[in-house]
Amino acid sequence: MRRDSIIFLKEYMINYESKISIIIPTYNQAEYLQEAVDSVLNQTYKNIEIIIIDDGSTDNTLKVVNSFNDNKIIFIQQRNKGASSARNTGIKEANGEYIAFLDSDDLWLKDKLRKQIDFMRENQKVGLLGTGCFQVIDTNKMIYKKIFPHKNEILQKDLIKYNPFIQSSVMVRKNVFNDIGLYDEKFKESEDYDLWLRIAQKYKIANLKQALVTKKYSKAGLSKNKDSKQLYFALKARKNAISRKQYPKSYYIYILKSWIFMKMPFFIRRIVRKRLLNKKFYN
Repeated sequence: MRRDSIIFLKEYMINYESKISIIIPTYNQAEYLQEAVDSVLNQTYKNIEIIIIDDGSTDNTLKVVNSFNDNKIIFIQQRNKGASSARNTGIKEANGEYIAFLDSDDLWLKDKLRKQIDFMRENQKVGLLGTGCFQVIDTNKMIYKKIFPHKNEILQKDLIKYNPFIQSSVMVRKNVFNDIGLYDEKFKESEDYDLWLRIAQKYKIANLKQALVTKKYSKAGLSKNKDSKQLYFALKARKNAISRKQYPKSYYIYILKSWIFMKMPFFIRRIVRKRLLNKKFYN
């Protein structure tokens, strides 16, 4: 077969496949951004657009983005309004049938999108799909493999208890946002958890069994203020889910448990969070 015919067939297959919009919000993460974008450009699935939203960075983010010479990349700058606003900006600009999220300091394995899109095509009722992840903790490069439940029935039951989705692993059908809305920008933390709960009320949810994302964590953990905000808004997300009758009133027990944990001294919460971070499998 002639070389130009092969090129034509490759381009035809790329255009035939559904487009995926990858949304990367960033704020003063220039030192990690290039590696994150490279992990997207190196995907085996090629019909993509990459939407980078600079949420008011003051570092050399613009220089890093300009170093890429790829027409797949769309760069948007906005004043600092937070990650939820940046992701919403990306969703509104997206042209893909599917939307995937990547934090600018995380990485994807090269077949992440291919495995997810194949699953979504075979499971049309699934609106949200995550994966497992490799956790890299600080400069010590301590790596843990974390796998979450994969079946809808288990995830629906567990979602009120904890967040079984890594934001940088998630793929969502674009039409889901037309149905349930965008990220709630009133949530200063745990905005992803609130969104997953709202999606789960109307759609099936799932995780792939494989770890296809590298998620970076700091060994120091969250600050006291950020930790308290995360707990407060996660509690609010659970309360909203029960209020809209997504879960029975008996599930208020999980709100009570969350409230008790939130009232614990910060050093105890740090110990508990560290143990959860090291947990490799969720049943």
